[in-house]
Amino acid sequence: MKPLHHNRKLLEEKFGLLEKHREAPAFWVSTPERSGAFIDSLKQASKRVIGKSVAGRDILALEYGVDEPIVGVTSESLHSSIACQIAPCDPTRIFPESFYGSSQRERPMVVLQGGIHGGEYTGTVAALNLCAILETGKDLRGKAWPELERLARGLRIVVIPWLNPDAAWRWEFANPETSDREAAMANTHGIAPNGDIIRYENHKAFWPLRQEAVGFLGSYFNDAGVNLQYDVFQEDPQPETRAWMTYYRELRPDAVVVFHCNDGTLIGPPEYYLPEGHQHLCSRIGGAVHNRLLREGLHARRLSWADLPGMGKPFFNQISAIYHVSGALPLMIELPYGFNGYTCETLLDAGLLSLEEIFFTANVDGLRPYMTRAKKKKTP
Repeated sequence: MKPLHHNRKLLEEKFGLLEKHREAPAFWVSTPERSGAFIDSLKQASKRVIGKSVAGRDILALEYGVDEPIVGVTSESLHSSIACQIAPCDPTRIFPESFYGSSQRERPMVVLQGGIHGGEYTGTVAALNLCAILETGKDLRGKAWPELERLARGLRIVVIPWLNPDAAWRWEFANPETSDREAAMANTHGIAPNGDIIRYENHKAFWPLRQEAVGFLGSYFNDAGVNLQYDVFQEDPQPETRAWMTYYRELRPDAVVVFHCNDGTLIGPPEYYLPEGHQHLCSRIGGAVHNRLLREGLHARRLSWADLPGMGKPFFNQISAIYHVSGALPLMIELPYGFNGYTCETLLDAGLLSLEEIFFTANVDGLRPYMTRAKKKKTP
């Protein structure tokens, strides 16, 4: 595999020397380079390499909490299992035992997936600080989060800091407070050979990116120029895609929280191809997260569902595929980049508060629609 161009001089020609952007607070564990020593120090996490990137980099998972084996699984296909009983018609019967197992977990499992787009790392920072809370009771600033810790200990937590480690290694701006929107967008979406910044969403018309169109490869893509968000219906998917599909099918988690970044629109409309119960639960959690950040005095920009670009279009992406592969509730959360008044401190607070709200629902109601925590299946 020949990687696409990574001519960082094009970035420096536009935005100056990049070294000034490499200093960030110690708690801002955003990239593999900045986070390696911290991850090595974790004592309570089971560390597992779940696959390799197209460039051969490890895709790491950090697993916390009791591993409850799934009992009675006879099917590797959710849809085959749902179809094995089509009468009587009951839209709430969407958790067939042949796929989900014959007993519900005592502790819901939540996967926190970061870095499918390498520069969108506010969620990764929050997730790794959650690891510190589980290890010490405090985040990497030394701030205690007793309620978040209590809720997290009621779950099994899995953290994948960077699903796309190639892109995470290619990110040049360690500190979101020192870069402006234009610089971050160039690092995210790339620069053409003539020096023009490649603009979102124009590059989505080219999949994968072609060598001749790229001077500086942005962090939206793996080293093969593939936006992994849409690598779900290919005859030969990228190794990162095969890794998460295999791992999530093995785990069959209750939910996967997928971290992205924009101006902070948080949990938006549910995916088009989800069961109605999952869509409703996604909306409920989205409202809870939005309102919690508002109560805490943090900017929270709620999407207007009526005029969203692509609203109602039946496209299919990695978030949709998570449900269809593993049966998990997929929750995409667009945390802020940091261009609208956020600091590293407030970005971390926004991420951890969002997790606290999601974990509250997971503990109280569970994350499987129509199946409350009090209505556990009988263990055989």
